[in-house]
Amino acid sequence: MTLRPSILNLDDSLTSQGSLIDRVQAAGGLVMSDGGIGPRLRLWCRDPILQQLHIRLDAHYPISKPELVFVGSGDFHHVTPVLIDRALTASRSQATTVLHFDNHPDWVRFSPGVHCGSWVARAARMTRVQRLISVGICSGDIGRRGSRNGDLELVKQGRVEVYPFRDPDGGSVLALCNNIWPLLNDKSDDEIAELLISRIETPDIYITIDKDVLRSRDAVTNWDQGGLSLDTLLSVIGRVSRTHRIIGADVVGDWSPLHYGGPWWERALKYGEAWLDQPHDVPDRANAIEVNQTANLKILDALCGNLA
Repeated sequence: MTLRPSILNLDDSLTSQGSLIDRVQAAGGLVMSDGGIGPRLRLWCRDPILQQLHIRLDAHYPISKPELVFVGSGDFHHVTPVLIDRALTASRSQATTVLHFDNHPDWVRFSPGVHCGSWVARAARMTRVQRLISVGICSGDIGRRGSRNGDLELVKQGRVEVYPFRDPDGGSVLALCNNIWPLLNDKSDDEIAELLISRIETPDIYITIDKDVLRSRDAVTNWDQGGLSLDTLLSVIGRVSRTHRIIGADVVGDWSPLHYGGPWWERALKYGEAWLDQPHDVPDRANAIEVNQTANLKILDALCGNLA
């Protein structure tokens, strides 16, 4: 099923990608305004702020067909549950599988509210989400020490499955919660696609892509990056899209300067957390725009057809 592309402008990382905007608008897509709450949403937020975005999108940008939404920085990945909910409502899907491409599992415990590194727990527990499959992780968050911070009940219950690109502890497989997960770094594109298809038990899927799953030559992000190639990502989602109905998709992982909103203490906490968790190097902005726009356009073609 062809998706309609749209842009959710939360941080201006996409507004400089002129070719992407032209292609989105030519396909009947929208550039959706956040109403000024993007800086409050960034990195983490309390539930009322996220709900404010949900209400705004439903009121100003109702959807009647599946959408591919470009969201901006990976600091906004916790918007994905809102987009999944909208996709489920528009498609009237009774059960879906979320296919999650990321360099991080995004399963940490965070309360109250939701974090760009905690949203998986919320999405995986949605009533009509049967399973969430995380693909391409390299980060230490799935290692022996890092995984202790994760909501591992999701894995034990079978709600979340993990297919890492490599094991951060150097193993030939990932051992986690009495499961043995194969690594993807030595598999062909076809083998990866067949493995994922074998684990999708619903006719409907939702795809969420954080471009930090990609090698640094294929994307420039606000986070440490993985080892998946853009060509492999495109090949896999192309294969999966031919065997399942995609009810919606989103893409995060565009680089943007850090800018937070809210009270001073909230901004201070976020700047401190970003200093501890994110790379300190500031990339060349023009190069970041060029590299990310190239990736975005190829992802758009893979999910929406060639709209040139």
